[in-house]
This record gives sequence, structure tokens and C-alpha cells, in this order.
Amino acid sequence: MIVVTGAAGFIGSSMVQHLNESGRSDLVLVEDFPVMPVETRRNVPEIYPHTLVETRRGTSLQGEGTSLQTLQFVEKIPRDFFFGWLALNQQKVDFIIHLASEIDTLPEDTSCFHEYILEFSQRLWSFAAMNRIPLLFAAASTEVKWIWTGQEWMGQENDKMALCEQMKRQFDQWVLKQRVIPPLWAGFAMPEVYGPNEERMGDAASSVYQLFRQWQQENRIIIPFYENSETYDNEPLMDRIFVKDVVTVFTWFMNHLPASGFYYLGASYPRPFSAVARIFFSILRQEEKLEFFPSSKEKNQIPYRKIDLPLNSLRRVGYKKNFTPLEKGIRIFMRDFLKK
Repeated sequence: MIVVTGAAGFIGSSMVQHLNESGRSDLVLVEDFPVMPVETRRNVPEIYPHTLVETRRGTSLQGEGTSLQTLQFVEKIPRDFFFGWLALNQQKVDFIIHLASEIDTLPEDTSCFHEYILEFSQRLWSFAAMNRIPLLFAAASTEVKWIWTGQEWMGQENDKMALCEQMKRQFDQWVLKQRVIPPLWAGFAMPEVYGPNEERMGDAASSVYQLFRQWQQENRIIIPFYENSETYDNEPLMDRIFVKDVVTVFTWFMNHLPASGFYYLGASYPRPFSAVARIFFSILRQEEKLEFFPSSKEKNQIPYRKIDLPLNSLRRVGYKKNFTPLEKGIRIFMRDFLKK
């Protein structure tokens, strides 16, 4: 049985879909799902003896268009009941995929982030180590989020985003100090992830999503650039990865059990915002409508974030699949977006 945390988020829900498409339905989903009424909470739920089915509207990660999808899983567990559930069902868990909750699923009160993100991750690691269960998890992001406010691009993370990343970074550093470890563990440091069904992410959505929304709403695309920059060449450069590639790598690690460690999960080919916009116009066969918005050096000039982790190469452990080219990924993304 596979436990997937953060299952209601953008990457988490894509992970569940991909596992289903790979033939796995023995999934336990963990997230801030609506809890049971107070009078029925006395017993921590055990797994059901049959597979549950949930239908939703979404897009296949294979790029087959928008349709009704059937998600199969064994149980949904609210986060607050998860460790109680583990105590009863630890013998049934074969693998844990820890995808921290997306920003939009976390409460507005950031005072609980230490418990929700750092402490939860540490408890999950300790459980996996003591019970000899392989653990895969999403490490801190390698990119700074850019947010379009409707008036300007903000190249600084808001408090909620920044604190979330801070907690994930603390967990990554904590992992490196542990002597009791799971039989296999891998932390994936990812750049910006984009793809179908990410509209739920709000301000945390990718620049691909935000640029395309600009075009839909304003019939133009506004690009940030650095004014009087001594360090950067005009536009911010960002590495991006299609969500299909993220979940494919996670599944490959489950099946092949390579070496433990931290890995960089990205194309290592940063592209400017204008490259994304020009792909849009090329696919749409429309004249380019680009406007460049100056971002002041003092306010928005943020260096490419470096991860202070010993990152391994996927190629060195035998992963041979190529990542989806940005042009193809954006084509799938746009086809999904335009059909909704």
C-alpha cells in the first residue's frame, strides 16, 4: 500500500492519477480533507477492505485532453488523524510519497506552519526509518515565485510562501544530520512545476499559468525585466519542469529503488518569461503582443536560488527518460486550459 501526503494539491493529485494509470489503486491519501462529525471521531479510521472510486474533471498527463477521470484509492485520511491511522496500519504500508501541502491548502494562520510542515515531515521520516519503509519527498524549491498582482510583477515571495519554503529547507538540512534512515529515501529539489489542473494554486501557480491568464484576460502579455541591472541580462531566467515528468520520476524511483540522497529534478535549461509567451503565440498562430514591465533593482532583483544540498544526478542512477520539452508541455497545458 502506498501513502501519498499532500494528495489534494497540484502535484499530489497528479501523482495519484499517474499511479492509477500505472495500475496502482492501493493508495491512502492524506490531506486536510473535511473531517468526520465530532460524534463519529472516537475511533481512528482503519483502511477499507475495498477500493474507493472518485470521479473528477481533469486532464490526462499523457495529453489526451479534458475528461472525467476516475481516481481509485483505499482511504482518505485527514492530516490530524494520520499518525493515529499509521499506528493501526503500519504493517500495511509499503511506500510513502510525501508531497507537502500546496500553499492554497494551508491555513491562513502561519503560526501553525512549523507543526504542519516541519514537525509533520520529521515525524513521517522517523516513522519510515523505524518501520523500514521507503520514503520519497519533495525538497525545497530551487526557484523564487513570481506573482502578477494585476498591476506589476512581484519577484518576492509573500510571507506564506516564504515561510513554507523555510520550513521545507529546515527539514532538508535536518535530514542530512540523521543517522537512523529509511531503507531508501530520496528528496527532490524542483524548479517551477507547471501543467494541467494547476488553477487551484492561486498565487503559487506557475509563471506559465499566470502569463496565459494575462493573455486570456487582457489580450496581451506583460513581461518583467530588470532595470539597470549589473547582474542579470534583462529578464529573469527560470528552469521549469512539466508535472508529468515529476510524477514519472517518483514512480521510477519506487520501481527501481536506486541510491538514497537528494536529487535535482529539472531540465537544467533556464528560459526567460518571453520564451514562454512566444510559445503561446506560436501555438495560437497570433501576432506577438508583449509588453515589458521594469522591476526595480532594489525591490525585485532576486538571485537564482541555490540549494545548499549535495544534489545527485538522475542520470547517474540510471534514469534515462528525457523531460518534456517546454514547447510540448505548454501545448498540453494550453489545450487543457482552453477546454475549461
